[in-house]
Amino acid sequence: MISNHEIAQMVGAIIIYGFFFVLTAGLYAMFYAMGRLFERPWLVKLSYLFAAAEVLSAVGMVATGYLDRFWVNLILFSAVAYLFIPQGMWWVVVNFHAEYEPEEHVH
Repeated sequence: MISNHEIAQMVGAIIIYGFFFVLTAGLYAMFYAMGRLFERPWLVKLSYLFAAAEVLSAVGMVATGYLDRFWVNLILFSAVAYLFIPQGMWWVVVNFHAEYEPEEHVH
């Protein structure tokens, strides 16, 4: 049987991993968008480090062993899906705004 202290430690670890999951996902999106907007490939490459950290945070949450299968699947699905969201949103923004600016300004 797991003690209350061990449960508290697992929940605390999940909260910390969750914080870093959200933080690194946001930094990934921000640096990806900045790299594309300012045409700085090194910022796009830097964003991929945050994407890797986001996935590692998700794995950390799952590895605690405390979460139900539903949450494990949701977290892993979210981590994988979010790897594609910044690129997809960049495509949406560029294509939706392309009709409102001259061709030479489309990134």
